Amino acid sequence: MKNGLKSEWIENLYATLSSFAPIPANEWEKALPGLDYARIPKDGFFVRAGDVPERLAFIAKGLFRVVFVSEKGDEKTLVFREEGRLISAFSPFLAKKPSWFSIQALEDSDLVLIGIDNTDWTREADCWKTIYAKYMEMLFVEKEEREREFLSEDAETRYRNFKKRYPLFEERIPQYCIASYLGITPVALSRIRSSMK
Repeated sequence: MKNGLKSEWIENLYATLSSFAPIPANEWEKALPGLDYARIPKDGFFVRAGDVPERLAFIAKGLFRVVFVSEKGDEKTLVFREEGRLISAFSPFLAKKPSWFSIQALEDSDLVLIGIDNTDWTREADCWKTIYAKYMEMLFVEKEEREREFLSEDAETRYRNFKKRYPLFEERIPQYCIASYLGITPVALSRIRSSMK
């Protein structure tokens, strides 16, 4: 495949998108030329706060976090994204405005890119409209669930939910990132871990 893209990554992207709606062969063929490849090294950024995002991406390999840094320098990890997921600063991407958060690689990662100038095909066929709508619906439900956790659950329960939601992640994610995702300090996270043993 062109530009470092692997056929298995393209197949995985197709499978992920098809889980939302069937994609006719002719529509998939129209989409292929708009795909590209990027390698993001560990601790590198796919999107930096202040950037106007121009691309969507599919994580072929690797792990990312979506992070907001306050004016005081406090980090808030909003969500993690692993292989098989789409990533972008979606609201800024759609509005063509600067992103208020960053998307950082937690390990060396490979992305299949979709450039914003190559997405006209997504507006033409019903399959793309359905995929878009269902994906946005999934993001909304995920965001609402995360907000509910912070409003109604204590830190230990949030940690237990994290372990259920991301069962293979704990060894791949630095403790300070997990703590910032839970809204607590690394010291508090260590205490919770100790009390659960």
